Amino acid sequence: MENALHITRLCRLLDLVENNYTKPINAQEVSDTTFYSYRNINRIFRSVFHKSIGRYIKELLLQEAARQLVYTDLPITDIAFELHYSDLQAFNKAFKREFGTSPSKFRQQDQKDMDAWIKAKLPEEIKQLDKLEYQIKELPTKRILYLTHYGAYNSPGIEDCWEALLEYAHKQDLLLEDTQYLGEVLDDDEITKDENCRYNAAITLSLGLEVKETGFFRIKNIAAGKYACFVYQGDYGKMDALYEQIFLHWIVKNEFEISDLPILEFYLSDEETTPRKERLAEIYIPIL
Repeated sequence: MENALHITRLCRLLDLVENNYTKPINAQEVSDTTFYSYRNINRIFRSVFHKSIGRYIKELLLQEAARQLVYTDLPITDIAFELHYSDLQAFNKAFKREFGTSPSKFRQQDQKDMDAWIKAKLPEEIKQLDKLEYQIKELPTKRILYLTHYGAYNSPGIEDCWEALLEYAHKQDLLLEDTQYLGEVLDDDEITKDENCRYNAAITLSLGLEVKETGFFRIKNIAAGKYACFVYQGDYGKMDALYEQIFLHWIVKNEFEISDLPILEFYLSDEETTPRKERLAEIYIPIL
């Protein structure tokens, strides 16, 4: 899809859907946002994502339902109503088709899996949590230029995404001494399908700098917020062990409450000059 106009309008559609999928979105809203007929923009969307707009919205809704089943105590009827299902039977049927089990069993199984995971940890591993250090930080608003990768978080496509972003930023003279490099992790890969997991490769921009959006390269503000900040040293592609410690710490120690905002990863080392084992990063877990 080489036509820049198609890309711009597809990005507008993604913004509409991903920011409003918990609300009813009709064909007229899609047409008004993209300046294409629903039929034509749906063809473009399907050619890129291999699914219809309607199917993508349904997947996002059901992933949100799964998230609420895992992370909240809301009754299943309230979740179904909040996500605009006509009745509980329709919600149960759609959920089972997506996840292979009913909402109630999904919630029960997640708790069993969590209990088993904690019990499987050796006492020594639990004790190690006392050594896990973090700081509570207030991050100011960050203005970023970003490129979104859709796919598994361990996909080599993320490296390609970074290469494209940095090449574009270099050509635009946007890489300055105070530029920060960060990844925005928007989805829970335990719930979201790999193909729908979103990762934003991003660089910070000065708040007053005038930069135009081009194609899939987008600009937005990350709102100021409160975070638990953990320091990581090692290969940027092998952060899973620290994430496991962080979430085990959250469950066992219960020292902070995680919010629904995206996790941020700030990459502090130059990958071209720093050996993999010596690279530093900060992982910012959003908290209430």
